[in-house]
Amino acid sequence: MDPITVNIVGQNEVSIKGNLSSLEDYTKIRDTINELVANGVKDICVDFIDSKTIMSSLLGFFMKLVNYDKVFVHIKVGSPELYKSLQTMHLLEIFDVKMR
Repeated sequence: MDPITVNIVGQNEVSIKGNLSSLEDYTKIRDTINELVANGVKDICVDFIDSKTIMSSLLGFFMKLVNYDKVFVHIKVGSPELYKSLQTMHLLEIFDVKMR
């Protein structure tokens, strides 16, 4: 499986291309977002361009950002399957989930 690409777009958006599948993927995303938070960003948009899944560890990290660090996390998804998964977990409002 091809590795994911994680890029910072503008001042507060993280763009993720590829299907999430490994601890390295989680670490890459976490470190990128933590870099923004360390620079004072308190409103972050995470754009999952084509991933159909999301790791529970990443959801836990997002919950920590929202509840502990007081960072607003907005999620954009390109996959109806991922949107449905987040809907099933009742996370659409918590992360302001939108389809791309």
